[in-house]
Amino acid sequence: MPFQSNVNSMKQITKKESSRLGHLKSEYDIIIIGGGITGANVLWDATLRGYNCLLVEKNDYASGTSQATSKLIHGGLRYLKNFEFGLVRESLSERRYLAKISPHSVRPMGFIIPIRSLFQRILLFFGMELYNALSFDRNREIDADVQLPRYRWNSLGETIYKVLGLDRKSLKGSFQYYDYANLNPEKHTTEFILSAKEKGAHAFNYLAVTTLKKQNSGGYTVGLTDSLTGKKVLVSTKVVVNSAGPWADVIESMTGVTAEKKLVRSKGIHAVVRNICGNECAVLSKRDGSHLFVIPWRGKTIVGTTDTAYGDDPDAFKVKQSELVDLLDEVNYSFGFAKLTLKDVDYYYGGLRPLVEDPGSTEGTYSASRKSEIFHYEKEGFPGFFSALGGKYTTSRAVAENLVNAIDQYTKGQESPCATKFTPLLGGRYQSLKELVNEIQLKFPKVAGAKLETLARRYGSVTWKILSVEGKDFYRIPNGEIYYEEEVEYMLTHEDIFHLTDFYFRRSGVGTVGLLDSTERTRLDKKIAKILGWNTDRLKEETKLVDERYKWFVD
Repeated sequence: MPFQSNVNSMKQITKKESSRLGHLKSEYDIIIIGGGITGANVLWDATLRGYNCLLVEKNDYASGTSQATSKLIHGGLRYLKNFEFGLVRESLSERRYLAKISPHSVRPMGFIIPIRSLFQRILLFFGMELYNALSFDRNREIDADVQLPRYRWNSLGETIYKVLGLDRKSLKGSFQYYDYANLNPEKHTTEFILSAKEKGAHAFNYLAVTTLKKQNSGGYTVGLTDSLTGKKVLVSTKVVVNSAGPWADVIESMTGVTAEKKLVRSKGIHAVVRNICGNECAVLSKRDGSHLFVIPWRGKTIVGTTDTAYGDDPDAFKVKQSELVDLLDEVNYSFGFAKLTLKDVDYYYGGLRPLVEDPGSTEGTYSASRKSEIFHYEKEGFPGFFSALGGKYTTSRAVAENLVNAIDQYTKGQESPCATKFTPLLGGRYQSLKELVNEIQLKFPKVAGAKLETLARRYGSVTWKILSVEGKDFYRIPNGEIYYEEEVEYMLTHEDIFHLTDFYFRRSGVGTVGLLDSTERTRLDKKIAKILGWNTDRLKEETKLVDERYKWFVD
């Protein structure tokens, strides 16, 4: 994927890297291939049901499709027009479960849809009523801090006030509905994995599957290569779960499985630009009829997404300058106030959505369903080999539940209870944010209130552990946010960070709002190098990889 590290160029191998496979077992009940949101949820669910699990990811956790979302947890309002009521209801239910088990990872956000005709207003009114009805239980057992209001109508004046950049020609007003922002889906994905590890699961990033063979006696032998050290190992398992997303067909072909459905890759890109909107997300229409989000995010604005068919090798993925220019052009067309240029792009990201398509289908990627499909290739001669294809971030917990149910049926002949609807993740172990902040304040009375609340909103109940770390320094990033020495050290020592890119782009989010000031960057990099035991040469290599993430491919 776009941010694969060039680990072979690293001259230094640290003690942490050389010893990390020391606890790897020779046999597991389930091996999960792919450390995106689907694999993370399967690991979490299967571990809670008592399976002995191993998850392997060839790059970093959440470095593929899961880092390429619009950073939203949403019900999928647009799927109503395809009459996919079941998918919308499932998405809305899953939205609530995610708010319940990880309230620190979501924020209520208003979405504004401009209305320019009476017909459009009537049509969308019924859509809003249906969306509201399907989410009747949205606030049940949810922390008051993240409860969602029902939709509302904004007058012309209110609409202009809330979204200054809108074209006012024929504008009648707007509907405003609510979903969740997921400020750091990469971190959220990793938290499922770390929560499972706390319960006894094994998981390794930078551990690639190189061979996958069926055993005559049943089960599979999996060859793994550690890309940090070059070490190769063989492990056996009764069940293999292929949750490799855009690489799922590569894993299937490695085994010899012939899939009955075709995997189609859809390319989507986003750009992080200067702040061009208010507090709500504007939902606009592009010239081709697809939708465009202008999303307020951490003092910046995310614009996206694109949706185009991708036919190349998924390992060759790159975001091209021409694609960013086209995206900015669409924003400028739909949101004329912006006048964005490439100089306004502080950061960009992209990825591939794995969509499931019936053979012979001519449906485009934008219109293709986001429903997930689970396959067990027992009839094809591969008992115990499962693939999870398609789906979207919001519904990944439900996909995992259905998949582990199928594993239960295969291994035990009956399903065991699923606990992921109500078992909180590491940071979600609190009833309300207000109570959490008050309790931490009593334990750490010398910590400034602003610092304590910032950490509690970022990490939830993990704040207890973070504040147990000694630290006095802090680092200011381009959007004005402050990151504290304690949280930096905690992440580096507890969250499987092996590269500077892991920290900047997939754990802390420090690097995803743009390049840091050189002084702050140097201070932070030196701190990270010291904690991870890097020498000067290693740090130089790592900083180069971070710098490269701000450069797009010029075509």
